[in-house]
Amino acid sequence: MRFSIAVPLQRIIEGRYQYDVESFIAECQTAERAGFHAAVVGERRMGVTAYNTSPHILSAIALANTTRLGFAIMVVQLPLRDPIQVIQDAMVLNSIYPGRFRLGVGAGYNEHEFKFFGKDLDARGQAMEEGLEKINAFRDGDITIDVGRGPVPALDPAMGDCRPEVWFGAWAKAGVRRAARLADGWLPDPMRTGALIAELAELYRAECGTQGKQPRIAMLREAWLADTDDLARIEYGPAVVQAHAEYFPRMQGGWKSAAGAEGKPYDVRKDPWLKDMDEKEQLSLDQLLDDRFLVGSIDTWIENLERWIEAIEPEEFVLRFRFQGGPSPARTLEVIERVGRDIIPRFSQ
Repeated sequence: MRFSIAVPLQRIIEGRYQYDVESFIAECQTAERAGFHAAVVGERRMGVTAYNTSPHILSAIALANTTRLGFAIMVVQLPLRDPIQVIQDAMVLNSIYPGRFRLGVGAGYNEHEFKFFGKDLDARGQAMEEGLEKINAFRDGDITIDVGRGPVPALDPAMGDCRPEVWFGAWAKAGVRRAARLADGWLPDPMRTGALIAELAELYRAECGTQGKQPRIAMLREAWLADTDDLARIEYGPAVVQAHAEYFPRMQGGWKSAAGAEGKPYDVRKDPWLKDMDEKEQLSLDQLLDDRFLVGSIDTWIENLERWIEAIEPEEFVLRFRFQGGPSPARTLEVIERVGRDIIPRFSQ
């Protein structure tokens, strides 16, 4: 079992959103010393989040300031980008830092972003299909692929053998099937319960079997480790609830469906409290904790990890400890070190 860390660049300092490169690098270096496999960062083309518009640049910064730690983008919003440029940048990074870079791609879901970039939100599935086909052809050396402007240019021979892994972030059944067909692994979202991910994982494994491929799953989980469950909730609760409350306005009209809405991360079947939810301000940590977060003592972590490993069979957990609103960078480094000391060795056998 591998453990990786999701690292934010932004931080709220004295009420202002700012880039905190020092804390970003410190978390990557601490994770490397603690035995984590990789660090990851997400992409957001617009808006105020912990993600960044230039994840390839952040990847280069992290790789240059570590010696062993891998780095991954989870995920580039592929329908908003040129797929050949995305894979070219990924191949350059994996050439300079051999075997240490991994590309994650996803469809995105924010309508205003698609509108701003002149893209059709409803056509993102087709855009993902075509984009991944181009990415796979290009990283396999098929330089004859037509991208609408004629064949792409030949690969720079100086890069050598630099084929990076490509993972696929998907929430809905069609995306999970696409991950099995066209990507090296599947990335479930951090909002969904373990039970819902397990249902999709069954579909993913079946589709991988049809494709003759080995299923590979990396679970992204919100995480905080402390001496007791109560202390972990006190330290981590405000920041993680604030972050998840931002998803709720995007879920209106779908979350109360008796059967759940396809692709929605909150499902009344597994979250019965949704029936009484009207506003995101009503959201609480107690509602979100069950089967969703790794927040608590060592015993709580072990119980949740063992349950998810049995039900979902992931090869990796990607843990997000800090958001732009907290906890503090200093306290986060302590938790990273403790996870490396008290959790990772138990699951690395």
